[in-house]
Amino acid sequence: MGAEIFHVLADTTIAVSVALALIGLLRKPTRVAVGAEVAYWLWLLVPAMVVADLLPAPSVLLLARVSVLPVPVSSAFTAVTSGAPTSSRALLVNLALAIWSVGACVMLFSMFKRQRSFARTLGTLTADEDDIYRGAATAPMLVGAWRSKIVVPMDFEARYSPQERELILTHERAHAARHDVAVNVIASFAHCIFWFNPLMYRALIWLRMDQELACDALVLLSRGDVRRHYADALLKTQLATESAWRLAVGCHWQSIHPLTERVAMLKRPLPARGRRLAGLAFITAVTGVATYAAWAGQAVTASGPAILVDLNVRITNPHTHELNNLTTQYLVHSGETIPDTRNDGGPLRKTDKFVACTPYLADASGRSTDWSALKARSIPIRAAGQILLDCRIYRNGEIVQRPSVITNDGNLAIIESTETDGSYHYRLEVTATTSSEKIVAAVKLTEDRRQSSK
Repeated sequence: MGAEIFHVLADTTIAVSVALALIGLLRKPTRVAVGAEVAYWLWLLVPAMVVADLLPAPSVLLLARVSVLPVPVSSAFTAVTSGAPTSSRALLVNLALAIWSVGACVMLFSMFKRQRSFARTLGTLTADEDDIYRGAATAPMLVGAWRSKIVVPMDFEARYSPQERELILTHERAHAARHDVAVNVIASFAHCIFWFNPLMYRALIWLRMDQELACDALVLLSRGDVRRHYADALLKTQLATESAWRLAVGCHWQSIHPLTERVAMLKRPLPARGRRLAGLAFITAVTGVATYAAWAGQAVTASGPAILVDLNVRITNPHTHELNNLTTQYLVHSGETIPDTRNDGGPLRKTDKFVACTPYLADASGRSTDWSALKARSIPIRAAGQILLDCRIYRNGEIVQRPSVITNDGNLAIIESTETDGSYHYRLEVTATTSSEKIVAAVKLTEDRRQSSK
């Protein structure tokens, strides 16, 4: 279990890091080209790539010729096993998980303490008109993830002109409409989980920056040419935001964004509607390509090299001279199983018979597998260069045989067994290999067959 958690944490860390690196490269040029309001959608890359990484890895069924298997079987194949498990890697994994857990808890406690301390500095909030609250705030802000509240200083009217107040409230309502505080809560929890990733610390600053710029752009789009009044409000707020750093998950009017960059964005002309739509299309394409790449590539990083499996099952009845053959060839990764489908691609029916072998490689750095189910069947972990083939025979939707064999990479493994009454004899021939040359040749042969069949 610990190895599986470590495996998921390592994979999601890679996915998050790649997503943040892409955002770091694209956010500024995209903002200049299509506007800050559109560029903010780049942040969808992070959840999209994490979800793609957690989805089941893709597997490729090269070919399958499945014949009908005979009547029920009662005997079991003999398992051929070798190798011995090691515990040093498990000890290191558990130690790493313990350090991660302590760090995550410390970060979580610090976040809650910081948020609580800031909430106390606001004092008692007094409800005003139009969902506005007054408190001991040094600048206008939005607080509350689920029921957001706009909090303004007690001297709000004295500090800002009527037009400046309207712009500030429009900005904070834009934050509320976009659920930016909830986004900040999720980002803060992600920061606690990935506290060891240095990119996360920079990403929180980028996220707050892009939120403020996106809301600035929305205000300018809805209010027209109010840049001078908007800049005046920013300059006034800059002098009274010494406590902005204490707000862990809210949306501060001044926030932590450099004032010079916000003012610089105010000077830029707003992009036309066509350019904004083109920007959305670009971000959608980037997100789609990156997400697919994460999904398609996670099988290799998670499970190691691809494994080509050739399986032939021969079932004979010496009394009736009945003969049944099943032949399959498929490409998967360690621990993956081919889809249980018929020759026509449809799902197995209750009356169908199906045979397949799931290959398992020896554990390696960057890849871990839960061997508990195998250990329960007294099957040890393999040594380097060996492949465990955990096979199964289905009949009427249930497994009636579960043969297993450990063989060297590329070697033919043969298991033979006869029922006690001598009615059926089973011969299982299976070869599994990680050879890139054989895999490329098999894929090419399959593609040629598909082209010729069209």
